Amino acid sequence: MLRKIMVTGACSNLGRSVVQLFELQSNVEVVALGRDELDILDEAQVIATVERLLPSTIINCAGFNDVVAAESRLSTRLAVNTRGLCNLARTAAKFRVYLCSFSSKFVFNGKSLEPYDEDDEKWPLNQYGISKQGGEEMVSNQLENYLIIRSDLLYGGGGDDWVSRIKEELGAGRPLPVSDDFFIAPTYIGDLAAATVALVSEWVAGIYHYTNDAGPGVSCYEFACEVAARAGLDSSLLKATPMREMDFGGPLNLPERAILGLDHFKKMFPALVRPWKQALASYMG
Repeated sequence: MLRKIMVTGACSNLGRSVVQLFELQSNVEVVALGRDELDILDEAQVIATVERLLPSTIINCAGFNDVVAAESRLSTRLAVNTRGLCNLARTAAKFRVYLCSFSSKFVFNGKSLEPYDEDDEKWPLNQYGISKQGGEEMVSNQLENYLIIRSDLLYGGGGDDWVSRIKEELGAGRPLPVSDDFFIAPTYIGDLAAATVALVSEWVAGIYHYTNDAGPGVSCYEFACEVAARAGLDSSLLKATPMREMDFGGPLNLPERAILGLDHFKKMFPALVRPWKQALASYMG
């Protein structure tokens, strides 16, 4: 019997990657729904869609992920991270459906020098992080059979991303200020999609961290330099800049070193965690 998987936010970079991988499996039927087919902010529409399709699994790739814009767009699509997830979780509970969704390192404050474990105290510093924490709680308070995957800066998937922006700016000969004191574990979307397929295929429940392996983290500047080198672009156009001097168009608090610990995931699927430089090289060719 085919396992029916409903993917929301299927037109996002992550959604497309997840759908493509699941469609390679012979025992799965994938129903891919973009925002035009299903707006998860509409609870009645969510209920009607799940009742009609009767999936055994929902993978939610819909979300508002612009950290800067989240500070000034609180009344618009940011609610997709909280109320949207609440609608999905409530409906999943009603129809006894397994729900997978995605969260972020921004639920942590970045004050720890060690990578964060899944059960470490959450302390978001900005509206985006608050919305992600709220979404996690919407799910965990209503469901037992759920999976939340936290990740870090994503690139790839065929859409606009930070790698593309770096290449565009440097290719045009424009200087680009990049933080040298904000640390990340840059993650290729294709690898996150593969990790998602592995976890969901085993019906794994709970919260898991997944990123490419960056050890204690790499600075945004170091990552941008690597992108420039692989693209054959002039890295001298990259301007190492402290976060306090970055222009975000308004106040923005960021967790300086919120690196996600990977031990939990590595114990299950060690072969799916590769170094960040290796993943970037695979993506850029």
